[in-house]
Amino acid sequence: MKLETLMAGIEAAIKSQHPGEPVYVDYLPKDFKQPSFALECQKTETTDVNPFLVQHTVIVLLTCFVPVNAYGDSSRKALDQRMDALCARFAQGCFQVDDRAVRVQTDRGTSAPDFAEVTLSFVWIDKRPACKDPGASGMPEMGTFEINGAVMTGKAPEKGNGE
Repeated sequence: MKLETLMAGIEAAIKSQHPGEPVYVDYLPKDFKQPSFALECQKTETTDVNPFLVQHTVIVLLTCFVPVNAYGDSSRKALDQRMDALCARFAQGCFQVDDRAVRVQTDRGTSAPDFAEVTLSFVWIDKRPACKDPGASGMPEMGTFEINGAVMTGKAPEKGNGE
């Protein structure tokens, strides 16, 4: 899975929860509309799992904006409600992106007089890009394995055969 696919999935989830409101990805224009959201990738990290697999971690900052009053002030209550609704949307443990279920951790962020922030951490495992074997995972198959020098076939030993 690519970062662009994940970001598009997050954007779609926000738009389905708040239809008609803009989601600004990786930039916030000078005269942006409110209510709206700003979606920004803060960090990406790839670590080794084994010789065949890597773990991807993506940290995303989601900033919430609500309408302002005549003095240019936002409602802290409205910001907190919006932040809590987003946390609830992503706090299911997994987030569906195309055919993948990506682990997600939600951190209720901070609220300020004119915005609120939610940090989302997404984690998934992929094959190492250089791996040419389509079936390689680095994990032994459960069909045949060895325990203390004895080769097992994945079936429980039959009773009465001395094992």
